[in-house]
Amino acid sequence: MTPRPRVGPRLIVSVVAALALAGCDDAAPTTSPTPTSPVTETFSGQFTPGGSAARAFTAAAAGTVSITLTQIGPPSDAAVGLGIGIPQSNGSGCLLTQTVAASASTAPQITAAVDAGTYCVRLYDTGSLVTQVAFIVTIVRP
Repeated sequence: MTPRPRVGPRLIVSVVAALALAGCDDAAPTTSPTPTSPVTETFSGQFTPGGSAARAFTAAAAGTVSITLTQIGPPSDAAVGLGIGIPQSNGSGCLLTQTVAASASTAPQITAAVDAGTYCVRLYDTGSLVTQVAFIVTIVRP
């Protein structure tokens, strides 16, 4: 009979340690960003000839903001200025960065890429209003 080689406790500990270390990974764990669903909010009110109305909103993440003037009037075909911008730090209004002339529509009149942060939407008379108008604006934001 052939003698069997004897395995010592040191060899067993060394093999177990080597196997344990082989499974280690020094890389930091990766996490997937949590997708955020777009949020839809409604901004409504009234303003008079020569006036305006503004509202701040917060984008929770980078993405796309869509702004739609869904109703205005009377008259229902009134045209006003519609803009997106950044609220002024002193609270005195909305510094517009993009504007359009808008009438009521079902399609967004403004679509803008934004980072996470606070923005504002503003409607204003471009000089064509002769009476007070009511409006509804839909804001879809990340």
